[in-house]
Amino acid sequence: MNIVIVGLGVAGKHYLDLLKNTKKANLFIIDEKKIDKSINYKIISFEKIKKEKIYFDFAIIASPSGLHFKHAEFFLKRKTNVLIEKPFVLRIDQAKKLINIAKNNKLKCWTSLQNRYNLSLIMLKKELRKKSLGKINLIDCTMLWHRNKKYYFDNWRGKYSMDGGVLTNQAIHLLDALIYNFGKVISFNVIAGFNKKKLEAEDLILINFKHENNIYTSFKATTRADRNYRSAIDVIGSKGRIIIKGISLNTFNKFKNGRLYKNEKNSERFETDAGAKGGMGFGHKKLLKEFLTKNKKSSRDLEISKNIYLLKVIHSVYNKVLKQNKVDKIKSVNSVLGF
Repeated sequence: MNIVIVGLGVAGKHYLDLLKNTKKANLFIIDEKKIDKSINYKIISFEKIKKEKIYFDFAIIASPSGLHFKHAEFFLKRKTNVLIEKPFVLRIDQAKKLINIAKNNKLKCWTSLQNRYNLSLIMLKKELRKKSLGKINLIDCTMLWHRNKKYYFDNWRGKYSMDGGVLTNQAIHLLDALIYNFGKVISFNVIAGFNKKKLEAEDLILINFKHENNIYTSFKATTRADRNYRSAIDVIGSKGRIIIKGISLNTFNKFKNGRLYKNEKNSERFETDAGAKGGMGFGHKKLLKEFLTKNKKSSRDLEISKNIYLLKVIHSVYNKVLKQNKVDKIKSVNSVLGF
């Protein structure tokens, strides 16, 4: 089994570490700058792949967000199953092209929304199906994280054309958990904050959502905190309250008899919350186990064909943000992301 990882940044190194002991796997890396000599893999380039007609069973795209489409398209056209880090692409037309190529070649084209494998979120979905909370009246989603100035000084992070801001990069997992569990959005309003000394895009965002099932959500996220404090989904129902919290939404907590109890059976411990790696959690390992098989369908709906709506919501939010703030005189996200 030949596996190639494109990009050896924080996410790429995480995948490499998880795959280093995979049996009967030949690991390849496309990255010219960052070399981890402690793990057995081969360095390769796109040029060598084309010239020597080298083929892979699986490709993991962990390059800068603005390059995801180019790299995923390259491997799909070479009959390779592809897993793309979040955000899977920045433009909707790109997503549609990848979906068509994958469909025509009967290939996997999944995105990495690993928190869907969290025991806490799986338990939340079960509680919602049982309607144990009664009518859901309000959801409070909060992400208070830290990313310093150095983090954004790599020529792509925090730029609309290559990445986006806190909503597209860090808070996309919170937004995904919200939509995946509570349904589509029918209206919203938004306020965004910008620190132009640090990044081009927003580093603070406040959104009020109204969902199609008449649920209301207060959504707030920032990377302005002095450390990674928390991510949380606080669900208020007519019959009770559940809080999913932890740096990677990894603990399940429920109010009972006037007190908040942590359900240890449906919670996972994460040892560190330091830096960008702190929010990854445990889901990637479970995701990879499922991805590296012949099974074409994801048990967690990770096919990008099933997640275009998430991208559409982000586009809609950014359209309003850019229009309100007249960021760099851009009136629409169309001219930035091309959608």
